[in-house]
Amino acid sequence: MSLHSRLDSAYPLWYPIYMVKQFSWTKFAWNTWCVSSLIGIWPRFLEPYSLATSHLRLPIPNLPSDLNGLRILQFSDLHLQSNFPQWYLNKISKRINALKPDMIVFTGDFLNYAQLEQPERLTSFLKSLSARYGCYAILGNHDYAQYVSTNEAGDYDLGDAQTSFIKRGFRRLFSPPIHLSKKVTARAKNVGLHALLTELLEKTSFTLLHNETSLVPVKDSFLNLTGLGEHILGRCLPSQAFQNYNSSFPGIVLVHNPDAVSSLYSYPGELILCGHSHGYQINLPWLRHKLTALENKELARGLFQAHNKWIYVNRGIGGTMTFRWFSIPELSLFTLEAQS
Repeated sequence: MSLHSRLDSAYPLWYPIYMVKQFSWTKFAWNTWCVSSLIGIWPRFLEPYSLATSHLRLPIPNLPSDLNGLRILQFSDLHLQSNFPQWYLNKISKRINALKPDMIVFTGDFLNYAQLEQPERLTSFLKSLSARYGCYAILGNHDYAQYVSTNEAGDYDLGDAQTSFIKRGFRRLFSPPIHLSKKVTARAKNVGLHALLTELLEKTSFTLLHNETSLVPVKDSFLNLTGLGEHILGRCLPSQAFQNYNSSFPGIVLVHNPDAVSSLYSYPGELILCGHSHGYQINLPWLRHKLTALENKELARGLFQAHNKWIYVNRGIGGTMTFRWFSIPELSLFTLEAQS
């Protein structure tokens, strides 16, 4: 057995320390501080590899009896990269399958900075998941041909994937909070789909929904499942996505960025599922708004109700950086119930 394998199985919580292939002095200094400061041990080495399951029972008006009790598992923001531990990926797969959901949905960001580093590992992980009524996914802002984020002017633009997350984090920390203009630059609008990722998904059990609705048969009834494109690329197109929506049946809407939710209020669907924010990955009062830029800061994590819709923002299971503070990675399991 290789050193890599022994560490992966025997010392999983300390796995990130030994990722010597990814060695850099910046990361070394960061890890050293986390260990020596004591307070950095939990958010750097323990919390990012914890995994909570949120169980939510949601009353749905006019729910057909065949959909009563339907269990839908949501996970989000995988951000798979070379230093993502295999033991943690296995843990996620085992937990999801152990919950035995009727349907699985993924709400964006398979990749990290649009880099498909390990296609075989992503394919294997996705193939390990199955559900009675299918697995579905949408794309996040890391899943297109180029990574798109926020520039210094607050516009949505091509992101900086070259500077390390540590340097970017400290830059944000000592800069004023970003005020989002809500404008999408021309070059962000021109970013295309990630051809290799879309081809990979076709080889798995996951159906990609990109501004479209799938009418999923459930027993003798149906459920609308609508997937939107990414908000910050200007690709969230509800007028296109809801064209095939059958209003005779209830629906679930998948959108990566919760900032897109307000554009969906006039469209059908009883439950909107989002990701993107990581639940304020560093969830400290004086840091959360500096490090996570949202148009609607109230929609950062958890369950909401507005315009006769349920809205849930999942905390995600990965991240561009392996560091979480009071935002434990999350799987969400929803049980649909007839409203009494």
